[in-house]
Amino acid sequence: MSTEPNDHQLFLEIKGGNLKSYEVIFRRYYAPLARFATSMVRNADIGEEMAQEVFMYIWEKRQQIELRGELKSYLFSSVKNKCLNYIKLELPRQQSMTDLSGISEASESVMFVDDTRLLKKKIQYAIDQLPEKCRNIFVLSRYGGLTYPEIAEDLEISVKTVENQMSIALKKLKETLSDELKNHRIK
Repeated sequence: MSTEPNDHQLFLEIKGGNLKSYEVIFRRYYAPLARFATSMVRNADIGEEMAQEVFMYIWEKRQQIELRGELKSYLFSSVKNKCLNYIKLELPRQQSMTDLSGISEASESVMFVDDTRLLKKKIQYAIDQLPEKCRNIFVLSRYGGLTYPEIAEDLEISVKTVENQMSIALKKLKETLSDELKNHRIK
Protein backbone atom coordinates (compact mmCIF):
# COMPACT_ATOMS: atom_id res chain seq x y z
CA MET A 1 0.00 0.00 0.00
CA SER A 2 1.59 3.25 -1.14
CA THR A 3 0.80 6.58 0.42
CA GLU A 4 0.86 9.66 -1.74
CA PRO A 5 3.22 12.38 -0.59
CA ASN A 6 1.60 15.42 0.97
CA ASP A 7 1.47 18.80 -0.75
CA HIS A 8 4.23 20.27 1.39
CA GLN A 9 6.67 17.50 0.51
CA LEU A 10 5.71 17.70 -3.16
CA PHE A 11 6.24 21.46 -3.20
CA LEU A 12 9.69 21.09 -1.66
CA GLU A 13 10.52 18.62 -4.45
CA ILE A 14 9.12 21.04 -7.06
CA LYS A 15 11.40 23.78 -5.69
CA GLY A 16 14.27 21.39 -6.40
CA GLY A 17 13.10 21.01 -10.01
CA ASN A 18 11.29 17.67 -9.70
CA LEU A 19 8.92 17.59 -12.68
CA LYS A 20 7.18 14.40 -11.53
CA SER A 21 6.13 16.11 -8.27
CA TYR A 22 4.90 19.08 -10.30
CA GLU A 23 2.79 16.74 -12.43
CA VAL A 24 1.28 15.17 -9.30
CA ILE A 25 0.27 18.61 -8.00
CA PHE A 26 -1.06 19.57 -11.43
CA ARG A 27 -3.21 16.41 -11.66
CA ARG A 28 -4.40 16.90 -8.09
CA TYR A 29 -5.47 20.54 -8.39
CA TYR A 30 -5.89 21.59 -12.02
CA ALA A 31 -9.53 20.50 -12.45
CA PRO A 32 -10.79 22.04 -9.17
CA LEU A 33 -8.87 25.26 -9.85
CA ALA A 34 -10.23 25.50 -13.40
CA ARG A 35 -13.80 24.95 -12.09
CA PHE A 36 -13.25 27.58 -9.41
CA ALA A 37 -11.91 30.09 -11.94
CA THR A 38 -14.74 29.32 -14.36
CA SER A 39 -17.28 30.01 -11.62
CA MET A 40 -15.69 33.42 -11.08
CA VAL A 41 -15.22 34.53 -14.69
CA ARG A 42 -18.26 32.70 -16.11
CA ASN A 43 -16.27 31.32 -19.05
CA ALA A 44 -14.72 27.83 -19.15
CA ASP A 45 -11.93 28.70 -21.60
CA ILE A 46 -10.85 31.74 -19.58
CA GLY A 47 -11.16 29.76 -16.34
CA GLU A 48 -8.88 27.03 -17.66
CA GLU A 49 -6.44 29.67 -18.87
CA MET A 50 -6.34 31.24 -15.39
CA ALA A 51 -5.56 27.86 -13.78
CA GLN A 52 -2.87 27.14 -16.40
CA GLU A 53 -1.24 30.53 -15.84
CA VAL A 54 -1.03 29.88 -12.10
CA PHE A 55 0.65 26.51 -12.71
CA MET A 56 3.08 28.05 -15.20
CA TYR A 57 3.93 30.74 -12.66
CA ILE A 58 4.55 28.12 -9.97
CA TRP A 59 6.97 26.21 -12.17
CA GLU A 60 8.78 29.31 -13.42
CA LYS A 61 9.04 30.95 -9.97
CA ARG A 62 9.29 27.76 -7.89
CA GLN A 63 12.59 28.76 -6.27
CA GLN A 64 11.33 32.22 -5.23
CA ILE A 65 7.95 31.11 -3.83
CA GLU A 66 7.87 30.79 -0.05
CA LEU A 67 4.72 29.13 1.21
CA ARG A 68 3.49 30.41 4.53
CA GLY A 69 0.48 28.11 4.62
CA GLU A 70 -1.02 25.23 2.70
CA LEU A 71 -0.23 24.80 -1.00
CA LYS A 72 -3.93 24.31 -1.75
CA SER A 73 -4.75 27.69 -0.18
CA TYR A 74 -1.92 29.33 -2.11
CA LEU A 75 -3.19 27.87 -5.39
CA PHE A 76 -6.80 28.91 -4.84
CA SER A 77 -5.78 32.40 -3.68
CA SER A 78 -3.58 32.81 -6.75
CA VAL A 79 -6.39 31.78 -9.09
CA LYS A 80 -8.86 34.02 -7.25
CA ASN A 81 -6.52 37.01 -7.62
CA LYS A 82 -5.98 36.30 -11.33
CA CYS A 83 -9.74 36.12 -11.83
CA LEU A 84 -10.38 39.35 -9.92
CA ASN A 85 -7.77 41.13 -12.04
CA TYR A 86 -9.40 39.75 -15.17
CA ILE A 87 -12.85 40.84 -14.02
CA LYS A 88 -11.61 44.34 -13.11
CA LEU A 89 -9.44 44.99 -16.15
CA GLU A 90 -10.02 42.68 -19.08
CA LEU A 91 -13.69 41.75 -18.96
CA PRO A 92 -15.07 45.29 -19.29
CA ARG A 93 -12.60 46.05 -22.09
CA GLN A 94 -13.54 42.89 -24.01
CA GLN A 95 -17.26 43.36 -23.51
CA SER A 96 -17.14 46.96 -24.65
CA MET A 97 -15.48 45.87 -27.90
CA THR A 98 -17.21 42.61 -28.81
CA ASP A 99 -20.64 42.04 -27.26
CA LEU A 100 -22.70 43.35 -30.15
CA SER A 101 -22.35 40.37 -32.51
CA GLY A 102 -25.62 38.77 -31.34
CA ILE A 103 -27.47 42.07 -31.60
CA SER A 104 -26.21 42.78 -35.11
CA GLU A 105 -27.23 39.33 -36.35
CA ALA A 106 -30.71 39.62 -34.87
CA SER A 107 -31.36 43.14 -36.08
CA GLU A 108 -32.66 44.09 -39.50
CA SER A 109 -31.77 47.72 -38.96
CA VAL A 110 -28.21 48.92 -39.44
CA MET A 111 -29.14 52.16 -37.70
CA PHE A 112 -30.26 50.24 -34.61
CA VAL A 113 -26.91 48.44 -34.46
CA ASP A 114 -24.98 51.69 -34.93
CA ASP A 115 -27.06 53.35 -32.20
CA THR A 116 -26.43 50.40 -29.92
CA ARG A 117 -22.68 50.53 -30.53
CA LEU A 118 -22.62 54.24 -29.83
CA LEU A 119 -24.67 53.78 -26.68
CA LYS A 120 -22.40 50.98 -25.51
CA LYS A 121 -19.33 53.19 -26.06
CA LYS A 122 -20.96 56.01 -24.11
CA ILE A 123 -21.78 53.62 -21.26
CA GLN A 124 -18.20 52.32 -21.18
CA TYR A 125 -16.89 55.89 -21.23
CA ALA A 126 -19.18 56.78 -18.31
CA ILE A 127 -17.96 53.73 -16.37
CA ASP A 128 -14.35 54.70 -17.08
CA GLN A 129 -15.04 58.16 -15.58
CA LEU A 130 -16.08 56.73 -12.21
CA PRO A 131 -13.59 57.02 -9.33
CA GLU A 132 -11.36 53.92 -9.24
CA LYS A 133 -12.82 52.29 -6.12
CA CYS A 134 -16.35 52.97 -7.31
CA ARG A 135 -15.57 51.65 -10.80
CA ASN A 136 -13.94 48.46 -9.48
CA ILE A 137 -16.95 47.67 -7.31
CA PHE A 138 -19.37 48.41 -10.15
CA VAL A 139 -17.43 46.20 -12.57
CA LEU A 140 -17.20 43.32 -10.09
CA SER A 141 -20.95 43.53 -9.53
CA ARG A 142 -22.23 44.13 -13.05
CA TYR A 143 -19.61 42.46 -15.25
CA GLY A 144 -18.24 39.93 -12.78
CA GLY A 145 -21.60 38.89 -11.38
CA LEU A 146 -20.35 38.97 -7.79
CA THR A 147 -22.73 39.67 -4.91
CA TYR A 148 -22.16 42.56 -2.53
CA PRO A 149 -20.90 40.23 0.24
CA GLU A 150 -18.50 38.55 -2.22
CA ILE A 151 -17.17 41.93 -3.34
CA ALA A 152 -16.80 43.06 0.28
CA GLU A 153 -14.84 39.91 1.13
CA ASP A 154 -12.62 40.10 -1.96
CA LEU A 155 -11.80 43.79 -1.48
CA GLU A 156 -11.65 43.50 2.32
CA ILE A 157 -14.23 46.22 2.90
CA SER A 158 -17.66 46.25 4.51
CA VAL A 159 -20.86 45.33 2.67
CA LYS A 160 -22.15 48.80 3.57
CA THR A 161 -19.18 50.35 1.74
CA VAL A 162 -19.99 48.24 -1.32
CA GLU A 163 -23.63 49.37 -1.15
CA ASN A 164 -22.61 53.03 -0.83
CA GLN A 165 -20.11 52.81 -3.71
CA MET A 166 -22.69 51.09 -5.94
CA SER A 167 -25.21 53.80 -5.10
CA ILE A 168 -22.65 56.46 -6.03
CA ALA A 169 -21.77 54.61 -9.26
CA LEU A 170 -25.39 54.24 -10.34
CA LYS A 171 -26.15 57.89 -9.51
CA LYS A 172 -23.12 59.15 -11.47
CA LEU A 173 -23.90 56.86 -14.43
CA LYS A 174 -27.51 58.02 -14.44
CA GLU A 175 -26.38 61.67 -14.43
CA THR A 176 -23.78 61.12 -17.14
CA LEU A 177 -26.11 59.12 -19.34
CA SER A 178 -29.38 60.95 -18.62
CA ASP A 179 -29.92 62.01 -22.26
CA GLU A 180 -29.16 58.49 -23.52
CA LEU A 181 -31.50 57.00 -20.94
CA LYS A 182 -34.33 59.23 -22.14
CA ASN A 183 -33.67 58.54 -25.83
CA HIS A 184 -33.35 54.76 -25.47
CA ARG A 185 -35.77 54.26 -22.56
CA ILE A 186 -33.19 52.40 -20.47
CA LYS A 187 -34.08 51.97 -16.82
